[in-house]
Amino acid sequence: MNFSRTEVTEQLTSLAEKLPEYPLQEALTARLVRLTAESMSENLNQCLKGTGINENMWLSLLAVYLSPEQEIMPSRLSDILNLTRTSATRLSDEMVANKWVTRRINEYDRRQIVLSLTKEGEKLIKQIQPMLNEKRSGLWAGFSEKDHRELQRLLGKLLDKLNK
Repeated sequence: MNFSRTEVTEQLTSLAEKLPEYPLQEALTARLVRLTAESMSENLNQCLKGTGINENMWLSLLAVYLSPEQEIMPSRLSDILNLTRTSATRLSDEMVANKWVTRRINEYDRRQIVLSLTKEGEKLIKQIQPMLNEKRSGLWAGFSEKDHRELQRLLGKLLDKLNK
């Protein structure tokens, strides 16, 4: 992250002084949410660095793993991860190339492609997850169960408004 929380607060406060109608609290909250999301993504990618995969690949593998019968269509993967169809196809191609998933035509609708998790893919997930838990354990230190629930509630409320 290029800016500290203090620097962001100072910059936006200065802007609010120059533009009295500027919604400081809303802008500050939005900026902190964005910086937090970017920093969390960077943190996850840093944790995954030695595994040879990135955040999108990890989340793709988890999406297949969590799907019924560990199968998913690339279009559904695109929706879940909020990716373009092209990006989901690239991720699918890479997962197939690494033998983490197989690709086949849906037997009931030949227009659809289905990705299925392989034993190698499941093994990779089970290998990486404990390492991620260990590396990220300090990130949430100091957050109580109540803190987590409140943060989830507030972020969920914001997300619901954004998705309307």
